[in-house]
Amino acid sequence: MKKLLLLVFLAVGMTAHAETFTENDDVNTNDGGVKLAQGKDEDDHWTMHFAVGIDIPVSTNGLDFAPFRSWEINLTAVQYDWTLRNSKTTLSAGLGLDWRNYTLSGHDKMFVKANDLVGVIDRDGSISELASRVHTQSLSVPLLVKQRFSKNFAISLGAQLNWNFYARLSNSYEVNDHEIDDQTKKIGQRPITVDVLGILHFASGVGIYCKYSPMSVFEKDKGPDFKSLAVGIYF
Repeated sequence: MKKLLLLVFLAVGMTAHAETFTENDDVNTNDGGVKLAQGKDEDDHWTMHFAVGIDIPVSTNGLDFAPFRSWEINLTAVQYDWTLRNSKTTLSAGLGLDWRNYTLSGHDKMFVKANDLVGVIDRDGSISELASRVHTQSLSVPLLVKQRFSKNFAISLGAQLNWNFYARLSNSYEVNDHEIDDQTKKIGQRPITVDVLGILHFASGVGIYCKYSPMSVFEKDKGPDFKSLAVGIYF
């Protein structure tokens, strides 16, 4: 998480030296983000984008999650945008990082790993202030088709490919007024997943995205079977 936040701060710092889209830009590229470089002609650009939203686990098979304590942060560090000539359609492909967590609701359940299997158990009576969550970090590749409907509005639809290279369980709690933070790695996350991604773009440069993850976070028979839906702000 600390490394990802550092990357975000570096990305924000880059905006001071990069050109942001304005009302004077081409009608097909006025959708926020940071323009890193002009392509070979006026129809293509290299851009950077940032998104933050809440993760809403779905199809949870009885598990109770807390959406407003479950977050997603996505940084598309570089994206190539190519607008078809004499068209309002733009094709995009990017590369970035995606960080997510899924937090159990309440303070009476916790994720544990035993015998290479992740499960959920009731907390021990000596534990208080429990927060239990799953973290994942991914290398992401968004592939999008954007259609502009007016100068002030466009819609992007596509997929995001994820290589989930890191995941862990995190259990934070107190025992006899001592704070404890247990971390468990190698939890059997699904290594490759595909999300369905949609974005509403507005002239202000701030958009709204929705991302559905139809594939379970864990591999089959490695942990609880649940999917997720993320909704948030896209820059």
